[in-house]
Amino acid sequence: MDAETKQEIITLAKTIDAMDYYQILKVRKRAFTQDIKTAYFNQSRRFHPDKFYNEDPRLVEMVNKIFKRVCEAYKVLSDQDKRATYTKAISGDDGQKYIRYNPKLYARLAKADKPEDEGQTPMGKKYYQMAQTGIRNKDYKSAKINLQLAIKMEPSNQTFKERLAEVDELLKMRSKKV
Repeated sequence: MDAETKQEIITLAKTIDAMDYYQILKVRKRAFTQDIKTAYFNQSRRFHPDKFYNEDPRLVEMVNKIFKRVCEAYKVLSDQDKRATYTKAISGDDGQKYIRYNPKLYARLAKADKPEDEGQTPMGKKYYQMAQTGIRNKDYKSAKINLQLAIKMEPSNQTFKERLAEVDELLKMRSKKV
């Protein structure tokens, strides 16, 4: 393998976690389905792990990581519904947390058009609003506490329970990064 390809793999492996699926496949957001398919085949051939089986194991591990993300990108961008939700998510203010497709997080976005039940009781509403503020400020621990209190006030409120599950997921993701 030439030094240029090796350096490209090392650089891409370091930066791929910050790249969205369009960047990984090197296509525009308005690309046609056929363009996405062609880009996927080009990238998957280029970074297929079988091409690098004789290389240094660390380099093979990097290639595997790249290849998995290329396949993941194609899986999401080739499905029109997932693609629409994904594009909307990464275009928002908090787009960086949606870089990787996570069905649990995206379920919330898919329901964004439905009116949200922000509570029926004064205390339920108060705790829910405090939790929302915590989420906006990325203070997920206080958001979790306030959501738990809101659920105590309104045990049958599904919105509160869904938000708590999302916050728990965000806390898990954050603890894995540390």
